[in-house]
Amino acid sequence: MALIYRERLDIGPDSPQIMVGTHVFHKEPYPPLRDRGILICGISEGRDFFEVERVDTPWHVLAFCLTGRGEVFTPDGVKRGFGAGQLALMPQGVHSGYRRIGDAPMLHVWFLLHCTSRWDFLNRAQPAIFHSQDGTALLDALRQFHREVLRFNTGDATSLAVPALDYLCLQLERATKALSSKQGWSEQLEQLFAHAQKNLQHDWSNAALAAQLHITTTHLHRLCTQHLGETPNKIVFRMKMNQAKELLMHGISVGEVARITGYQEIASFSRRFRQHFGYNPSQVLGKHLASAGHQQIWD
Repeated sequence: MALIYRERLDIGPDSPQIMVGTHVFHKEPYPPLRDRGILICGISEGRDFFEVERVDTPWHVLAFCLTGRGEVFTPDGVKRGFGAGQLALMPQGVHSGYRRIGDAPMLHVWFLLHCTSRWDFLNRAQPAIFHSQDGTALLDALRQFHREVLRFNTGDATSLAVPALDYLCLQLERATKALSSKQGWSEQLEQLFAHAQKNLQHDWSNAALAAQLHITTTHLHRLCTQHLGETPNKIVFRMKMNQAKELLMHGISVGEVARITGYQEIASFSRRFRQHFGYNPSQVLGKHLASAGHQQIWD
């Protein structure tokens, strides 16, 4: 997970906001949010200039629009508008942002969600826009939660912050339920490496793999480590070695196996094979030929 990220908040003084966050330095702190996978949540009404941009942030951003119009943007010039009754998703690790457009105030409810398995289904290669009728319910729930947190932070023992948070989370779960059927990063990575497995003769560099998902090599490395427990290079190398061993066990020559698995030099292939398994590829082939009643005449 990225420890270094950039965040730009260009919000005018005439754009009112309320928010609740997990840390003491947030406007209204309430640490139990973290247990629900929420970093910060709030309500903003862009009345003058309102623009937010984030680079390599380890959290997802959801913005439910109730009035006015907004625009999601990426550094490559892609712009996608969204308005009342729509939800803008800006996934973790993707350089993106959103801004108010037009003259009408942009009232929206927003959430910054920790990059945990709970929100895996929000992972995407690019920002996305969805229809959503849950903005008003979330607005009411978040306003109530904010009021109870204010009471909690003033020491009011009658604060209902806990049940208010429970209700807010139920509303958020309902609002994102339709998205949970979408394909997350785990599924996308599995499909990516299944495709690579079938085409191991190609040069599956980190750049080539990342290009398949339209993400950076840094993002790919982070996702593979997080979801698969290995770096992309190690995954491809392990697949190549397993395929090579299987081919050798079926009597394919060392030179042909090296070619199939993308090695231009037999010596290089043999060295990597020995480092991985602890024995030479010719030994695997020799054992197959001996069991088949043939005499090995090549190395």
